[in-house]
Amino acid sequence: MLPDVFGAANRMRCVAQLKRLPSYKRFKSSNIVSAVLIPLCLVQNIPSVLFVKRPMKMRRNPGEVGFPGGKCDPEDEGDVVRTALRETQEEIGLDPNSVDIWCVMPRLDARVTIYPVLGFCGRIDLPQLSQSSSSGSLNINTEEVSDIFVRSIDWLTHPDTLRYTQMRLDATYFLAPARDGRATEIPRAAHGSFDPAHRLRLSLPAFGAHPAVGYVEPRIWGATGFILYQMLRALVPLDSRLPAAVHSRLSNPANS
Repeated sequence: MLPDVFGAANRMRCVAQLKRLPSYKRFKSSNIVSAVLIPLCLVQNIPSVLFVKRPMKMRRNPGEVGFPGGKCDPEDEGDVVRTALRETQEEIGLDPNSVDIWCVMPRLDARVTIYPVLGFCGRIDLPQLSQSSSSGSLNINTEEVSDIFVRSIDWLTHPDTLRYTQMRLDATYFLAPARDGRATEIPRAAHGSFDPAHRLRLSLPAFGAHPAVGYVEPRIWGATGFILYQMLRALVPLDSRLPAAVHSRLSNPANS
Protein backbone atom coordinates (compact mmCIF):
# COMPACT_ATOMS: atom_id res chain seq x y z
CA MET A 1 0.00 0.00 0.00
CA LEU A 2 1.38 3.41 -0.99
CA PRO A 3 1.77 6.19 1.56
CA ASP A 4 -1.16 8.59 1.40
CA VAL A 5 0.89 11.32 -0.27
CA PHE A 6 1.37 9.09 -3.34
CA GLY A 7 -2.04 7.42 -3.06
CA ALA A 8 -4.82 7.65 -5.65
CA ALA A 9 -6.88 10.30 -3.85
CA ASN A 10 -3.96 12.67 -3.30
CA ARG A 11 -2.71 12.08 -6.83
CA MET A 12 -6.07 13.16 -8.24
CA ARG A 13 -6.13 16.27 -6.05
CA CYS A 14 -2.51 17.14 -6.86
CA VAL A 15 -2.95 16.79 -10.63
CA ALA A 16 -6.15 18.85 -10.57
CA GLN A 17 -4.34 21.64 -8.74
CA LEU A 18 -1.34 21.56 -11.08
CA LYS A 19 -3.61 21.79 -14.10
CA ARG A 20 -5.06 25.00 -12.67
CA LEU A 21 -1.65 26.68 -12.63
CA PRO A 22 -1.43 29.57 -15.10
CA SER A 23 0.91 29.41 -18.07
CA TYR A 24 3.89 31.68 -17.63
CA LYS A 25 4.22 34.69 -19.86
CA ARG A 26 6.95 34.18 -22.42
CA PHE A 27 9.21 37.20 -22.69
CA LYS A 28 12.45 35.61 -23.92
CA SER A 29 11.99 32.91 -26.51
CA SER A 30 14.30 29.92 -26.78
CA ASN A 31 15.00 27.70 -29.76
CA ILE A 32 15.81 24.82 -27.41
CA VAL A 33 12.88 22.81 -26.03
CA SER A 34 13.54 20.33 -23.25
CA ALA A 35 11.67 18.16 -20.78
CA VAL A 36 12.57 16.93 -17.30
CA LEU A 37 11.11 14.19 -15.13
CA ILE A 38 10.22 15.04 -11.53
CA PRO A 39 10.79 11.54 -10.08
CA LEU A 40 8.55 10.86 -7.10
CA CYS A 41 9.80 7.68 -5.43
CA LEU A 42 9.92 5.58 -2.28
CA VAL A 43 13.30 5.10 -0.61
CA GLN A 44 13.08 2.69 2.33
CA ASN A 45 9.33 3.31 2.07
CA ILE A 46 9.83 7.06 2.63
CA PRO A 47 8.12 9.33 0.05
CA SER A 48 10.91 11.23 -1.67
CA VAL A 49 12.01 13.13 -4.78
CA LEU A 50 15.08 12.12 -6.77
CA PHE A 51 17.61 14.65 -8.10
CA VAL A 52 20.74 14.49 -10.24
CA LYS A 53 23.92 16.52 -10.08
CA ARG A 54 25.71 17.42 -13.31
CA PRO A 55 29.46 16.80 -13.75
CA MET A 56 31.74 19.83 -13.52
CA LYS A 57 33.17 18.97 -16.96
CA MET A 58 29.85 19.64 -18.71
CA ARG A 59 29.75 22.72 -20.97
CA ARG A 60 26.17 23.55 -19.95
CA ASN A 61 25.07 23.66 -16.29
CA PRO A 62 28.32 22.26 -14.78
CA GLY A 63 27.88 21.07 -11.21
CA GLU A 64 24.22 22.09 -11.06
CA VAL A 65 21.47 20.16 -9.30
CA GLY A 66 18.38 19.33 -11.31
CA PHE A 67 15.94 16.71 -12.46
CA PRO A 68 16.87 14.10 -15.07
CA GLY A 69 15.96 15.21 -18.57
CA GLY A 70 17.21 17.03 -21.61
CA LYS A 71 16.59 18.38 -25.08
CA CYS A 72 13.74 17.17 -27.26
CA ASP A 73 14.92 15.15 -30.26
CA PRO A 74 13.12 14.66 -33.60
CA GLU A 75 12.49 11.03 -32.64
CA ASP A 76 10.26 12.26 -29.79
CA GLU A 77 7.82 13.74 -32.34
CA GLY A 78 6.97 16.65 -30.06
CA ASP A 79 5.97 14.38 -27.16
CA VAL A 80 7.58 15.93 -24.06
CA VAL A 81 6.69 12.91 -21.91
CA ARG A 82 8.65 10.71 -24.31
CA THR A 83 11.56 13.15 -24.11
CA ALA A 84 11.59 13.15 -20.31
CA LEU A 85 11.46 9.35 -20.10
CA ARG A 86 14.07 8.82 -22.82
CA GLU A 87 16.52 11.27 -21.29
CA THR A 88 15.96 9.86 -17.79
CA GLN A 89 16.73 6.36 -19.03
CA GLU A 90 19.87 7.61 -20.79
CA GLU A 91 21.09 9.47 -17.70
CA ILE A 92 20.25 7.18 -14.78
CA GLY A 93 19.02 3.95 -16.38
CA LEU A 94 15.44 4.17 -15.13
CA ASP A 95 13.11 1.95 -17.16
CA PRO A 96 10.38 4.14 -18.76
CA ASN A 97 7.87 1.35 -18.17
CA SER A 98 8.40 1.69 -14.41
CA VAL A 99 7.23 5.33 -14.38
CA ASP A 100 3.58 6.17 -13.75
CA ILE A 101 3.08 9.58 -15.39
CA TRP A 102 0.85 11.93 -13.41
CA CYS A 103 0.83 15.06 -15.57
CA VAL A 104 2.81 17.67 -17.50
CA MET A 105 3.21 20.94 -15.59
CA PRO A 106 3.10 24.37 -17.28
CA ARG A 107 5.99 25.25 -19.58
CA LEU A 108 8.83 27.26 -18.03
CA ASP A 109 11.06 29.53 -20.12
CA ALA A 110 14.48 29.62 -18.49
CA ARG A 111 17.71 29.49 -20.52
CA VAL A 112 15.83 26.84 -22.46
CA THR A 113 12.12 26.06 -22.59
CA ILE A 114 11.40 23.39 -19.98
CA TYR A 115 8.39 21.09 -19.72
CA PRO A 116 8.31 19.45 -16.25
CA VAL A 117 6.77 15.96 -16.28
CA LEU A 118 5.60 14.62 -12.91
CA GLY A 119 5.78 10.85 -12.44
CA PHE A 120 5.92 8.18 -9.75
CA CYS A 121 8.90 5.83 -10.15
CA GLY A 122 8.15 3.25 -7.47
CA ARG A 123 10.69 1.96 -4.95
CA ILE A 124 14.33 2.88 -5.46
CA ASP A 125 17.25 1.40 -3.57
CA LEU A 126 19.98 4.04 -3.68
CA PRO A 127 22.72 2.11 -1.83
CA GLN A 128 22.68 -0.47 -4.63
CA LEU A 129 22.26 1.64 -7.74
CA SER A 130 23.61 -0.98 -10.12
CA GLN A 131 21.43 -3.79 -8.81
CA SER A 132 17.81 -4.49 -9.61
CA SER A 133 15.10 -3.10 -7.37
CA SER A 134 11.34 -3.32 -7.62
CA SER A 135 11.39 -0.33 -9.98
CA GLY A 136 14.21 -1.67 -12.14
CA SER A 137 17.95 -1.02 -12.09
CA LEU A 138 19.54 2.43 -11.97
CA ASN A 139 22.87 3.06 -13.64
CA ILE A 140 24.48 6.49 -13.74
CA ASN A 141 25.74 7.75 -17.09
CA THR A 142 28.84 9.51 -15.76
CA GLU A 143 29.09 11.64 -18.90
CA GLU A 144 25.88 13.43 -17.89
CA VAL A 145 25.42 12.76 -14.16
CA SER A 146 28.00 12.85 -11.37
CA ASP A 147 25.65 11.91 -8.54
CA ILE A 148 22.09 10.90 -7.67
CA PHE A 149 20.50 11.88 -4.38
CA VAL A 150 17.03 12.03 -2.85
CA ARG A 151 15.27 14.34 -0.44
CA SER A 152 12.23 13.15 1.48
CA ILE A 153 8.92 14.95 1.07
CA ASP A 154 8.99 15.45 4.83
CA TRP A 155 12.36 17.22 4.64
CA LEU A 156 11.41 19.31 1.61
CA THR A 157 8.27 20.58 3.31
CA HIS A 158 9.84 21.30 6.69
CA PRO A 159 9.41 25.01 7.53
CA ASP A 160 13.15 25.50 8.03
CA THR A 161 14.14 23.87 4.75
CA LEU A 162 12.57 26.52 2.53
CA ARG A 163 14.75 29.53 1.76
CA TYR A 164 14.89 32.13 -1.01
CA THR A 165 17.46 33.09 -3.62
CA GLN A 166 17.57 36.53 -5.20
CA MET A 167 18.37 36.48 -8.91
CA ARG A 168 19.05 39.43 -11.19
CA LEU A 169 16.09 39.92 -13.47
CA ASP A 170 18.12 40.22 -16.68
CA ALA A 171 19.65 36.80 -15.91
CA THR A 172 16.28 35.16 -15.26
CA TYR A 173 14.27 34.11 -18.28
CA PHE A 174 10.89 33.43 -16.76
CA LEU A 175 8.23 35.38 -14.94
CA ALA A 176 6.70 33.92 -11.80
CA PRO A 177 3.21 34.55 -10.45
CA ALA A 178 3.24 37.11 -7.64
CA ARG A 179 2.77 34.48 -4.94
CA ASP A 180 5.77 32.43 -6.13
CA GLY A 181 8.35 35.11 -6.86
CA ARG A 182 8.66 38.81 -6.30
CA ALA A 183 10.81 41.37 -8.13
CA THR A 184 12.19 44.23 -6.04
CA GLU A 185 14.36 47.24 -6.87
CA ILE A 186 17.89 47.37 -5.48
CA PRO A 187 19.46 50.82 -4.80
CA ARG A 188 22.01 51.84 -7.45
CA ALA A 189 24.73 52.05 -4.81
CA ALA A 190 24.43 48.28 -4.38
CA HIS A 191 25.01 47.40 -8.03
CA GLY A 192 26.68 50.44 -9.63
CA SER A 193 24.76 50.19 -12.91
CA PHE A 194 22.40 52.48 -14.77
CA ASP A 195 20.76 49.51 -16.53
CA PRO A 196 17.21 49.17 -15.09
CA ALA A 197 17.42 45.37 -15.43
CA HIS A 198 20.40 45.36 -13.06
CA ARG A 199 18.30 47.07 -10.39
CA LEU A 200 15.73 44.29 -10.21
CA ARG A 201 16.02 41.10 -8.21
CA LEU A 202 13.61 38.18 -8.29
CA SER A 203 13.24 36.24 -5.04
CA LEU A 204 12.72 32.56 -5.85
CA PRO A 205 12.30 29.47 -3.64
CA ALA A 206 15.39 27.49 -2.64
CA PHE A 207 15.78 24.39 -0.48
CA GLY A 208 18.72 23.47 1.69
CA ALA A 209 18.62 24.27 5.39
CA HIS A 210 17.28 22.30 8.34
CA PRO A 211 17.85 23.00 12.07
CA ALA A 212 18.49 19.35 12.92
CA VAL A 213 21.30 18.88 10.40
CA GLY A 214 22.41 22.41 9.58
CA TYR A 215 22.99 23.60 6.03
CA VAL A 216 22.53 20.74 3.61
CA GLU A 217 24.39 20.54 0.32
CA PRO A 218 23.69 20.48 -2.49
CA ARG A 219 21.28 23.39 -2.45
CA ILE A 220 18.22 23.10 -4.71
CA TRP A 221 17.52 26.43 -6.37
CA GLY A 222 16.96 28.25 -9.68
CA ALA A 223 14.50 26.77 -12.16
CA THR A 224 14.70 23.40 -10.36
CA GLY A 225 13.80 24.99 -7.03
CA PHE A 226 10.93 26.88 -8.62
CA ILE A 227 9.48 23.76 -10.31
CA LEU A 228 9.89 21.77 -7.09
CA TYR A 229 8.12 24.46 -5.07
CA GLN A 230 5.17 24.53 -7.47
CA MET A 231 4.89 20.74 -7.38
CA LEU A 232 5.11 20.52 -3.57
CA ARG A 233 2.42 23.16 -3.09
CA ALA A 234 0.06 20.89 -5.01
CA LEU A 235 1.27 17.58 -3.56
CA VAL A 236 1.19 18.33 0.17
CA PRO A 237 -0.02 21.20 0.02
CA LEU A 238 2.59 23.36 1.70
CA ASP A 239 0.01 25.80 3.02
CA SER A 240 -1.27 23.09 5.36
CA ARG A 241 2.20 22.58 6.80
CA LEU A 242 4.01 25.89 6.62
CA PRO A 243 2.91 29.02 8.48
CA ALA A 244 1.64 31.87 6.33
CA ALA A 245 4.64 33.95 7.35
CA VAL A 246 6.94 31.63 5.40
CA HIS A 247 5.14 32.23 2.12
CA SER A 248 4.86 35.95 2.82
CA ARG A 249 8.64 36.24 2.51
CA LEU A 250 8.18 36.00 -1.25
CA SER A 251 6.27 39.27 -1.20
CA ASN A 252 8.61 40.86 1.34
CA PRO A 253 12.20 39.89 0.41
CA ALA A 254 13.59 41.90 3.31
CA ASN A 255 12.54 38.96 5.49
CA SER A 256 14.34 36.40 3.28
